[in-house]
Amino acid sequence: MFRRIKQWLISFLFHLCQDQKSLFGVSFLLGMALAVTFHNLQDSNGVKELAKYNYDFAYEKWLYFTKNMYSSILDPDIGRYKEKNGSSDIEAAIHRHTEAGFLYDTVKVVCLVFISDEKYAQTINDTYGRHCNHLRFFHQTYENKDFPVTKMKTNSAFGLLCKSLLFIDDEKVDYDWIMVATEDAFVIPENLRYFVAPMNSSIPHYLGHAMRFWSQVYNWRDAGYVLSKGTIQSLKNKFPNAESCEAGGKYWRMDDWYLGKHLAELGIKPVDTRDEQGKGRFNGYSFKKLLFPGAISVFERYWKDSLYLSKDGPQCCSNYAVSFHGVLSTSKMYQLEYLFYHLRPFYNGGNYGNSPAPTPKPQAFLSWEEAAKHSEWEKMMNAELTTPPGMFKPPIDNDLEQLN
Repeated sequence: MFRRIKQWLISFLFHLCQDQKSLFGVSFLLGMALAVTFHNLQDSNGVKELAKYNYDFAYEKWLYFTKNMYSSILDPDIGRYKEKNGSSDIEAAIHRHTEAGFLYDTVKVVCLVFISDEKYAQTINDTYGRHCNHLRFFHQTYENKDFPVTKMKTNSAFGLLCKSLLFIDDEKVDYDWIMVATEDAFVIPENLRYFVAPMNSSIPHYLGHAMRFWSQVYNWRDAGYVLSKGTIQSLKNKFPNAESCEAGGKYWRMDDWYLGKHLAELGIKPVDTRDEQGKGRFNGYSFKKLLFPGAISVFERYWKDSLYLSKDGPQCCSNYAVSFHGVLSTSKMYQLEYLFYHLRPFYNGGNYGNSPAPTPKPQAFLSWEEAAKHSEWEKMMNAELTTPPGMFKPPIDNDLEQLN
């Protein structure tokens, strides 16, 4: 019986190969089935290599042993209601109390963005760019002296990147890290500082979303990547001038690949930047694609070429995500700025603006029966209240205190 089945299959495939249309159809279906199978054969958490390490407390240890400080609870209402420090800018009043303010002064970040239109530069300057210590825009043909857009004439994408990095270093600006991003990405510098604070920026670090192409591992441009000052110095030794930068790569839109190739030759390679739950910090897709399960097609190279995968869907991204790509309009940049930096739901914490209204006491002249009815009515209404369950948990904003 098995011999007959084998002979039938051989005969079927032989005749199939004679019909080009049938062959193409079956090949397409087979390829699609293999792609779906590959996608579904990930582990139960939907991750190719789910991070299996525990939280290492690197930031807390750095803060305690290096800065002689520790985090403490900060009532988020203090800056908004009680203590404006003589300023009408409430956010500025809050800034001086927070770890974000401390890290801004301690971990210096340059945001480097390549733009195609001045409107993107203006938008980034108005939104997340204000949270970078320094903000630099570069374009291969356009320049605006009234606005910080620098023209960097070049014949290749890597030449533009390389020259821009050298330009920033030659400016003698005070920096520890350079965050390279596209114009349609939204970056959260506070989360970047929190991530890199325990690292020594004087030694080479190359952080981002690692991918492989032509056997070369590099950090994906769309997700953004970060170079430490030590990496820039190593790169300057390999590319000391503009001419050497031009010779470093000839194809456009492959600057990230060329950078990974050259850094690998220097012994500087990408690392796993996911958090302790395996969630991505550097995200090369938009919120729309990341947050909806299955929105990233199984045919996209993300699933095949990424070295360290994070699952898609609501659990896609780290709570301390650094970047998101694919913000296709300037209006959405302003929306994200509001959601990240201004909207304060106060789902926990706060003593001044987050307290529920007191329950009114029954009037003293009520009879015994009326008071009993009022009490039962109050119990019934309290059961219907929708006070957030975490309303009275400790606030999430942190203060910094000096150890004695």
